[in-house]
Amino acid sequence: MKRLFFAAILVTLYVVSAQAQSISEIIQQIAQRAPAILQAQDNAAAAERELKLVRQSVWMPQLTVSAMPIGFSRSSTQGSATLSLGLSLPTGTTVRFSYTGSMSYANGSFRGSLSGEVSQPLLGFSLTDTAIELDRRQVALDEATQTLSETQRQVILNALSDLLDLTIAQESIEIAQARVDLNRKLLDVVRSKAQSGQAGQTDLLAAQIELRQSELNLAKLQRDFALAQERFLMTYGVEKMPTWRAPTVKEELKSLAEVLLHLEITPEVIAKDARVRRAAQQIAEAERLLGKAQQEALPQVGLTLTYDDQSAGWGIGLSVRHSFLTDHALKLEEAQRAFDIAQQTLRATRETVRLELLAQRNALYEAYSQLDVLTLKGELIALHQAMKEQQRERGLLSPTDWEEFLIEKREFENERRAALYKLAIAYLRYKNSWGLSFSLKEVFDE
Repeated sequence: MKRLFFAAILVTLYVVSAQAQSISEIIQQIAQRAPAILQAQDNAAAAERELKLVRQSVWMPQLTVSAMPIGFSRSSTQGSATLSLGLSLPTGTTVRFSYTGSMSYANGSFRGSLSGEVSQPLLGFSLTDTAIELDRRQVALDEATQTLSETQRQVILNALSDLLDLTIAQESIEIAQARVDLNRKLLDVVRSKAQSGQAGQTDLLAAQIELRQSELNLAKLQRDFALAQERFLMTYGVEKMPTWRAPTVKEELKSLAEVLLHLEITPEVIAKDARVRRAAQQIAEAERLLGKAQQEALPQVGLTLTYDDQSAGWGIGLSVRHSFLTDHALKLEEAQRAFDIAQQTLRATRETVRLELLAQRNALYEAYSQLDVLTLKGELIALHQAMKEQQRERGLLSPTDWEEFLIEKREFENERRAALYKLAIAYLRYKNSWGLSFSLKEVFDE
């Protein structure tokens, strides 16, 4: 019967182990279904489609048909039709071909003529509305792609942090349950002593209070754990809570953190941040709009080349246009103000990123330093264990006191694991802020 019982336990443990996944496997699944990532993918795809449509519209010719079916004059009756095909390029170049056919109804004669015209502004090739729209769409696509990459990395780090927090919380619940069980035993012992006159009413009330407090603490941990699971499911688009194996932090993590802590935060590092890159792109766009406003405030000079097959003649024209009754000065002032604001935004963004990098470095340093305290605390726990074991061998330590020590030791081990997890997350977040690639295999043995 005992063999069957132990066999059933082994089978159960094997099934649970087989169902448990590694942290990396769960993170890969989340990266494919997290709502934030899916939304960023949709935004990037939409930006790519919009850029493609704008590019197609640039090369889409404009077809114009005009006709006068019948017209009267003193000597004849005739009809005419004109077909025009035009194309406007981002450089401001305009190409237009026209074919006009005329037919005399009196004698049935037909005459056709072909003409062409090419116009090109001599200033501001890259500042046309079409060119600016193309640049704007390209920048939007680049931003959407950057946002997708940022979102993927951020979701991975957040999901990893949440899973590690859940791991610690689950162990805390088990420890709290063990403490509740111990307090129940202690209450039974105090009750027995109270009945035999070896303990008073105050001892009994103190034991009851201790048990009740431990039960309330356990209930709170369980509620918080359930809420964290619900939030995890909603945030990452997971249908049901996975089962995972608690990862082990690699010993070399502390050395890796030391290397990262000694790196200097330079302007080049700050410039790698996505927010700084976006602010720089906004300056470039504001600069283009400012250049366009400056160009529009000047006389517009254009060159026109024409051809007429009727006369077999070519014509070259130079045009100068300038509008006096317009708000060029106001537009120029607005464009200059937008450019100045973009520069201020870039400076503020750089400073914000620098301060955030300093804050993350401080967080990494604090997590790194905490391990030294826990190392000393571990040595103290080891000394206490040796002393408790000696007392236990001599019969000087009660079973409940030994159980109390084991719970304290378990609490320390969970505290140390939480500190290692905190160091791992701080290291990965700080490395990501530097614009460096990271991998879970760097810090975890799974």
